[in-house]
Amino acid sequence: MTSSTVRLLIIDDDPIFRMGLLTALEPFSDLEVVAEVESLEAALKVLVTVNETKINSEEQKPVDLIILELGLKIRGNPAVKNHPILDFCQQLKTQYPKIPILLLTTVKQPYLLLAAQKIGVDGYCNKGIPVRELVIIIHQLVAGERYWLESLAALNREPFVGIVSRKTGSLLGKIQGFLVQPGLQQIEQAIAEVNQEIKRNLEEFNQQDTITIINKLILTGKRRELLTARWIISQLSSDKTAASLEESAAIASNDFNSDNYEPLNNYQNSALVITSNPTNEKSSGIIANNLKSVLFDKTVMKLQSGLINLTGMPLEIDILRLSKKRELLYVLLKQLELLLDELILSDIKYEQLAEKMSSLIAEFWQSATIDFFGKYYTLTTDKENIEIVAVILKDAEIIQKNILDKIPLSKDLFEHLLFCRPLTINNLSCPAGTLDAMERAEALLQNLLIQVANAIIQPLLNYFSDYEEIKLKFYDRRLLSTREIERFRNSLSWRYRLDQYVAEPKAIFESSYLLLVLGERGIQKQVIYSPRRDELEKLSGIPLTVTLILETRDAFAPPLRAAISFVGSAIIYVLTNVVGRGLGLIGKGLLQGIGTSFQDNRMGKK
Repeated sequence: MTSSTVRLLIIDDDPIFRMGLLTALEPFSDLEVVAEVESLEAALKVLVTVNETKINSEEQKPVDLIILELGLKIRGNPAVKNHPILDFCQQLKTQYPKIPILLLTTVKQPYLLLAAQKIGVDGYCNKGIPVRELVIIIHQLVAGERYWLESLAALNREPFVGIVSRKTGSLLGKIQGFLVQPGLQQIEQAIAEVNQEIKRNLEEFNQQDTITIINKLILTGKRRELLTARWIISQLSSDKTAASLEESAAIASNDFNSDNYEPLNNYQNSALVITSNPTNEKSSGIIANNLKSVLFDKTVMKLQSGLINLTGMPLEIDILRLSKKRELLYVLLKQLELLLDELILSDIKYEQLAEKMSSLIAEFWQSATIDFFGKYYTLTTDKENIEIVAVILKDAEIIQKNILDKIPLSKDLFEHLLFCRPLTINNLSCPAGTLDAMERAEALLQNLLIQVANAIIQPLLNYFSDYEEIKLKFYDRRLLSTREIERFRNSLSWRYRLDQYVAEPKAIFESSYLLLVLGERGIQKQVIYSPRRDELEKLSGIPLTVTLILETRDAFAPPLRAAISFVGSAIIYVLTNVVGRGLGLIGKGLLQGIGTSFQDNRMGKK
């Protein structure tokens, strides 16, 4: 084992998964699995034993990373406060604070993952992640970074299929349940049979028997397919059918904890039907979560696009390579959701939001900056060591004044997501959940993410644009040379000047906002109407002059166009009816004269 080898401890109660992970990591020579155990007690014994053998060595921790299944040996309701795995994580962080913890798990409850993140767990990813990506995440965590890229609430949602209303207990629902029930019973029977077969084979498990291992993998895959089919049907079935399905699922799957984690706050039993004035705060919170879930899901789907800048103007995030650009937007989405969840839990009032809006956006920018770069990420130079985040946060006031406070309609977006307030679109009030409101809220959400992403990268370009470590870690390969970087920075500088003195005053005068949204191919422009009379009255200097020029042009343009049109019509009339006819008569006379002369010559010859 070399000094650069990463030592891993795997904690999972699924022997097949442990064996599969061990086999998958074996080709990577820089990774060493110190032990793979199935219980918390065994894991603590390994840590103590390994730690005792290193008393006289220079190493200060028994392993470099702990890979843990959050659903390990959970009995009963995992929503209880004294969650055994979370308590174990807390214990590890107390006894071994320098060992990062990665949750490689099937658990997807947002509240559990949020709690794990708050107690200091360093990373999370789903068990379906490709091995190469997992190896990259392992090295990131060992290097002191964190990996919480997915939006926590997005982990526990059904796919977005549109917003439809569904009435429970209707005749159609009863007919649907009658038709679906036989299929559900067959699926439940098949799941029970597969469960029994897996249980029987686990008792006879032999690691040396390749055929037995393959059979178990096949059965596990079959069981997951059946569970997926059951879940899909539950999404499409009526409330009564779904309820009976969940009850039978709980009975049939008691022996398989980690795979049977069903969301406690499923929303399949009620579609997204939102009123503008919720009757109570509890129902308002549930409805807001529904609304937020749909919007965040759609945004996550669009983040899978190329993220190409199609706006025709330079953006700060264009300097990033695609993977870092997507990572930054994921981080922002996650941090925004955490902020919204905290606001809901803090029981913030609608009247308080306006005065807190500026500080909330600044807090959002700051937390995303720390999450993206890492709080203690240090740039090593010949002269000194520079903490990147500390330098970037020094520009907080400038960033807030020049970028964050200018993000349009962020207050309306927060009111919509937190309190389900209607959005005003073209002077019409659109209740939350309507198609127009969803489209507008999605555009505002994506614009907020992109603008804050630009605000995170701008100070990086100001202070660290030409550092080789920064370029190699973050930049697009086409923008690595000093010349290209300076050209890019100059383009950004000119864009800000044009925005400040021309584009922004023009948008204010035209009562419009320019949004940056995620399209099918990348980032696009979208112009929306919104009254900006108050901002217009505050303009002065060059911006005010621009609006006066626009107003003057609008005042003189119609009569000037009419005068030009009249003169043009008169000229055309003169050319066609006077000059044209005159020229026609002259031509006709010339032709007649030539013809007469020709005839006279012929008569003379005769």
